Amino acid sequence: MALALATELYPERMLAACGTALQLDGPYTGFLTPSLCRRWLPGADWTEMGAFQAGSALTRYHLIEFGQSVNSSVLESLTPLRLTAGALAFLRGDEGVALELRSVTQPLGAGGLLSDSQEQTLQTASKHLSRQGNERAALLYGSQVQAMRSLAGHLLAGSGRTLLLDVAALATRSPEALDVTLRALDREGRVTAAPLVLDVTGDAPEGQTLDDLTTRLLGVATGPCVILAPEPLPLDSARALLPLEVTAPTSAEQRERWGQALGVSGEPPLLRQLGDQYQLSLERIDTLAREARAALPGNAAHQTRIERAWEAAKTANRRLMGSLAQRIETRAGWDDLILPPADRAALEQIAAHVRHRSQVYEDMGMARPGRGRSIAALFSGPSGTGKTLSAEVLARDLNLDLYRVDLSSTVSKYIGETEKNLKKIFDAADQGGCVLLFDEADSVFGKRGEVRDSNDRYANVQVNYLLQRLESFNGLAVLTTNMESSMDVAFMRRLQFVINFRAPQAQERERLWRGAFPRTLDTSMLDFPRLAAADVAGGNIRSVVMNTVFMAVARGVPLSQPLVEEALHLEYRKLGRLVL
Repeated sequence: MALALATELYPERMLAACGTALQLDGPYTGFLTPSLCRRWLPGADWTEMGAFQAGSALTRYHLIEFGQSVNSSVLESLTPLRLTAGALAFLRGDEGVALELRSVTQPLGAGGLLSDSQEQTLQTASKHLSRQGNERAALLYGSQVQAMRSLAGHLLAGSGRTLLLDVAALATRSPEALDVTLRALDREGRVTAAPLVLDVTGDAPEGQTLDDLTTRLLGVATGPCVILAPEPLPLDSARALLPLEVTAPTSAEQRERWGQALGVSGEPPLLRQLGDQYQLSLERIDTLAREARAALPGNAAHQTRIERAWEAAKTANRRLMGSLAQRIETRAGWDDLILPPADRAALEQIAAHVRHRSQVYEDMGMARPGRGRSIAALFSGPSGTGKTLSAEVLARDLNLDLYRVDLSSTVSKYIGETEKNLKKIFDAADQGGCVLLFDEADSVFGKRGEVRDSNDRYANVQVNYLLQRLESFNGLAVLTTNMESSMDVAFMRRLQFVINFRAPQAQERERLWRGAFPRTLDTSMLDFPRLAAADVAGGNIRSVVMNTVFMAVARGVPLSQPLVEEALHLEYRKLGRLVL
């Protein structure tokens, strides 16, 4: 180590001396080798396992590394030897993260605000880590990643600089690079005694898990260690591991924090809905409240502050959802829905359930122990009868974003990957307060069948997971299907609402025809009662109107009854029905 450090500190003299000893020409052609170390330090003990062999202290802790040998037959004679970047930085007094670890680690920030339940979790974890004996570790799991990091910051606050390691990023490295990183971690733990936080909340490479790598990291880490994961992990470690769930602040705690951060007194109805719809950490609430108030004057009305905070939370939700699902622009309102009174009343009841969940579940004690506050509705019926449009109306009425889940990109051929993809969607929707729309839900929520092979078993596992996750979901999920009879019975029991959309009747079809044309167009030449006699659904009517307008523009003629009927005949042919 001393000779290698001297080569870095005094390169001219050391390289010249090495070149002379190796009988090389030129003042800067020399380099330190294992054989020179043995020659210049004759009193050192070079016998035990070989100081430069694999498994020795110098190599095991990634203190030295070797360059390419000039001649492989004389390995020790002409193999360059130097300090690793991390060891050199430490010896020079650099207090930053070692170079070998910078791409997968970062310093963990100080702990932030915690709710009462999170404070209790902190006390339990602190007692566990402070006990003497076997090295201990705490496994914090849940969907509140920011809260888990804050809790880890509190746990390890008195242990000096703490490193946060991204296990998913580390898993993408080659076996050789991974080995170097593990040895560098071992070195840093022994030299700096820096506690380690293993972040296992990222996505593992497709077809792999992070369990084995996390176990290896636990074996390398020294001192107290904290693991952050979305769920309990089956880790085979010699450490005493305590799993603790980190739950989100309650709706009451979030409402209180929103009120303090926004400077709003009392509990207006919109503030209550804000604390109920968005499941956020207290730190996140403070950040969003600052964003909301930054663009407002200091004397802005309380209602205006809450409305801005709602929009800030909705925008943050869009960043959180990212490409997990497709966001649908919601422009339709209640006036655009033409449904029987009973179906409309059922939709209004769904909106009321979403708005008043906290009052019913918290104030009136109707919460179900161990279950979420999910509201699941099934819209069944033929295509074009208004199922997706009804979901848009609900989302707009509740001032929430509507996301359509693309099942084709969610289902994976790898075992367990489909569940992971769905979990990410549900977790993001839980925190963001949005409406999830599962189109053609029977393809995923279908009946479980008899297990005859591994494919049947895997398909049943997927349905079982969906049933459990839907029950613990904290938002509104709308599922649409054309085949209600194919839905799993256990799933149907978990639905609060089932609305069967039927084909519109003549009176309803006339209203659909009148509302389908833009108000800017002259429709005085159209016979709407005659058009209403055509037995088609609302979606088909919109398609006919679109084709009619295009035909009128292309031909340069005004709207007329024959033009609409021509487009209607095209729609009949598309449906494979007889044109009358």
